[in-house]
Amino acid sequence: MSVLEDYKDKISNQWLSLTSNLRKKILGSNNENIDLLVDSFYKLEAPQRNAAMVGGIVTLIAVVAIFLGLYFSQLASLNRDLNRRFDALYEIHDLKEKYQAENSRFQALEASISGSLATVRTRPYFEKIANEQGVKIDSLTEAKTALPLDNALSARFQEIHVELRLNNISVPKLLAFLVEVEKGGGTIRIQDLQVQARYGTKLFFDAKIKARSFAEAG
Repeated sequence: MSVLEDYKDKISNQWLSLTSNLRKKILGSNNENIDLLVDSFYKLEAPQRNAAMVGGIVTLIAVVAIFLGLYFSQLASLNRDLNRRFDALYEIHDLKEKYQAENSRFQALEASISGSLATVRTRPYFEKIANEQGVKIDSLTEAKTALPLDNALSARFQEIHVELRLNNISVPKLLAFLVEVEKGGGTIRIQDLQVQARYGTKLFFDAKIKARSFAEAG
């Protein structure tokens, strides 16, 4: 309602300003134009008075028409402006609702990642799975990198890139190891797998695994 009241006040002020200016121009500051017009009218002959009256009426009608035209034109302009303002308000309201929904989803994602990080650490996790599956890890390296700045998670989290080698491992054991890694590793995901045959055997291979996870930034 405050927007409507503002526009009502704006229209009223413009109306008063317009009528005041027209009154001064037509009647004079102290109505001196009326006195001058009356004196001039009574000095005329009867035919001239009639012609002056007709001319005055025509002039008055023209002035009123111009005045009303200006008023309604200004009113229409204000109405269009008011409609644009309301459209903008509706759009802002719609965007606010969308932002709140997306922000809720983002906060849920942050909470999910943070909860996973609280229970899973990459090196101990891989070593635990390897022991459970009877797999020997020949090497394991970790590297932390910052997330791109355009990623909304970059303020709170960073990436952990893990690379490990499993030498002389069978395909069933390798697959079982990978399944267990992703099944309970929270944010840990396998990104790349390279398998190389070993000389002299067709049952065992050397595997190079790359995985990714997240850690708290800082």
